[in-house]
Amino acid sequence: MVQSLKAKAHGISLGLFAADPGNLRASAKMAAGWGCVILHFDVMDGVFVPGMTAGPGFVGATDVGLLRDVHLMVEHPERHVSSYVKAGADIITVHAEADGASEAIAAIRAAANTANRPVLAGLGLMPGTPVSDVLNMKPDLILVLSLDPRTKSPPDIKTACARVADLRALYGPQGPVLAFDGGVTLDSIGEIAACQPDMIVSGSAVLGAPDPQAAYQAMAKACAAR
Repeated sequence: MVQSLKAKAHGISLGLFAADPGNLRASAKMAAGWGCVILHFDVMDGVFVPGMTAGPGFVGATDVGLLRDVHLMVEHPERHVSSYVKAGADIITVHAEADGASEAIAAIRAAANTANRPVLAGLGLMPGTPVSDVLNMKPDLILVLSLDPRTKSPPDIKTACARVADLRALYGPQGPVLAFDGGVTLDSIGEIAACQPDMIVSGSAVLGAPDPQAAYQAMAKACAAR
């Protein structure tokens, strides 16, 4: 079942929290009408990263039949993952840099077994974190960030793309899903897609565009053409 879910985790993962906070479910339904398959939720606790966003209730409330991809930028993620599985998350990514990352991967898989459904256990890599830090954890997905949200550094697209390519060479076609996050715009999507990540995260560049549907479809076309 995990392999089937990995096969679905491809294309644009749309950052839903870039939409109007009062209309998240309506925005999710709108995105489904564009052909969107994956919704991305950036969850921040104000400790691991400076910002704060919403919790599992928002993930549960936006069930419109799309995959829900939860990116936990929190300390001690092992304490939180089960609540996101219960809320319906299909992908949960924790950070290699956070205390409790290994325990969180195990907790995701345990909660998925309890729920009797597949949930991908992902690991996020901040810029500068060695790839070797994730090898022993055997994640289902690796999320490569082009920027560090803890320092609000500008995105380094070129370096992040090189890391995706290195991971692809390291793992081969049967490895984890490879995802890219940070600095994804209509101007950068071509360069990012060329390094062949399976999944690309974009939020404000789509939902903040004058024509969000056209922006999404342009992103999806570039992603599919990689």
